Amino acid sequence: MALTMDWARLLRGELRLTIDILAGFLIGALIVRTGLADKALRRALPRLKRWGIGATLGAALTVSIGSSKAGAAVVASALDSGRISPRTAKWGTLLLAFPAYARRWVATMVLSCSLAGWAGAFFALTLLLRSAAKFALELFILNRGEHDDRPLEETAAGGETARRFGFKLLKTLPLAWFFYALAVLVVPWAEKYLQLWLRDSVFFPLPAMAVAAASFAHVSAALALAGGSLAAGELSTAQAVFALLFGNSLSLITRLVRTNAGYYFGFFPRAVAQSMLLWNVAASAALSLLTLALAALPLCL
Repeated sequence: MALTMDWARLLRGELRLTIDILAGFLIGALIVRTGLADKALRRALPRLKRWGIGATLGAALTVSIGSSKAGAAVVASALDSGRISPRTAKWGTLLLAFPAYARRWVATMVLSCSLAGWAGAFFALTLLLRSAAKFALELFILNRGEHDDRPLEETAAGGETARRFGFKLLKTLPLAWFFYALAVLVVPWAEKYLQLWLRDSVFFPLPAMAVAAASFAHVSAALALAGGSLAAGELSTAQAVFALLFGNSLSLITRLVRTNAGYYFGFFPRAVAQSMLLWNVAASAALSLLTLALAALPLCL
């Protein structure tokens, strides 16, 4: 199967990624260095610290409701200035996915119900619970370690941090560019072959395989197919839910590479970024298998 490389799309994407990373660092540095995190969360800090969340992570979680990348930039700037440790940066950044997803989930739920009825509602609710379970696990692990969010005056001097920032970009930006290029050029190739494999599978009815394969393109396409198959009587509600979750789980790794790897490696040192990506893949895969097993129970009765 031949694939045409869209170099213009790749270059536009790399430029957007670079601007996002630079702007994110500037926003993060502004929040950290002006002490906005400490001032805005002063009253809530005693309660937050019981869960291992200091001023920096509290501010990052708040910012991540609008954009998880902006929240990650706050964490990266705090790590760069010596306010937090690599461990706190890792688990704090992983926590940011849930607030950002919870904001988008309302639209996902409405879309799912409108296109696939009860099957769509079960599917959307499962995705939310899966994301919440991952968030709770990461918060538990964060809280088990040392709470090391130091005050602003104890961190490194501005000029020294600025020099570190410049050297850091020289190291991290090439890795961010590489992973974005991997997503743009390689992921579509992998997705097309997986779709062919799904269509040739004999384990599920053909309509279910079509729903699962469509998940690679966009969730709305999969929901629309599921809704049509339900209306035509080709799938039961349980089969539709399983097919939607199956397609969502199969596209997990490609989705994580496309959405997370670029800015992980753009914001953080290689060891921290690699550890975050591996955890994200492992934890998400484990929770996906668990939800698939639960969704398969009605099919076995």
